[in-house]
Amino acid sequence: MRVTAILASHNRRAKTLACLDSYYRQQLDGAELDAVLVDGGSDDGTATAVGGGFPTTEVIRGDADLYWAAAMEIAERAALAHEPDHLLWLNDDVLMDPGALRSLVTVADASSEPCIVVGAVRDPVDGSLTYSGVERIGRHPLRMRLVEPQPAPREVETFNGNVVLVSREANARIGPVDGDLVHSAADYDYGLRARSVGVRNLLAPGYAGSCARDGVRQPWLDSSLPLRERVRLLLGPKGLPPAPRARYLRRHGGIAWPVFWLSPYVRAVQAALGGRRDGPPGQAENRISG
Repeated sequence: MRVTAILASHNRRAKTLACLDSYYRQQLDGAELDAVLVDGGSDDGTATAVGGGFPTTEVIRGDADLYWAAAMEIAERAALAHEPDHLLWLNDDVLMDPGALRSLVTVADASSEPCIVVGAVRDPVDGSLTYSGVERIGRHPLRMRLVEPQPAPREVETFNGNVVLVSREANARIGPVDGDLVHSAADYDYGLRARSVGVRNLLAPGYAGSCARDGVRQPWLDSSLPLRERVRLLLGPKGLPPAPRARYLRRHGGIAWPVFWLSPYVRAVQAALGGRRDGPPGQAENRISG
């Protein structure tokens, strides 16, 4: 059995190396492990260090404007040439627990049909759940809540893309990561597309590792920033870029998608006119995928 991990990195050399080290230390009888890393223009020596330290990792060098979704699509397409039995999505700031890969593969092997197996991760300091499978809150296709892992596998609507095992059969049904979503929501999109073609998303028991939660704010609502900067943050790749947002919402938002698409831009204008200083810590749309 071959497992190929796919990762994206940008200027997080120490974290990327630690992540890969935790991956290659996984013990899985009869398995061959390799990886594909797409490095988005790091200037801290990430690509060179990975190539030297982990020779079975294929390193693809990209530009600095290559964000998570686009990088993961490139990594996925390259990894399929390795003919893996499973792809393992792995955020480069994850530290996998010993035995995590075995747990994920065990869940996949027990399924009678193609599936995706999601690994929950916890905060390295306080142990709280940071990323996992998720379920929708109401009708909005970007408002999700985390699902706590249970002693047994459980089905989830979609997932955060930090630790995700995708079987070859599931990948063939679903197709590639949608790089046109640029940065965020590509993991939610993949899980929702999986369900639409009969692939189950299963949350594995326990935790697969640790990963700190990225700060989730809406800095474009901060009135202490110049208006030009707020517009740049709102419309930039890590904000709410209009075209990728429309692409996702048309696919998953139903007939109300134009309302979902417009609402944060309206709130941003209201905040600018009303002098609001700070965005809420937020869970909903300003989330960082993967």
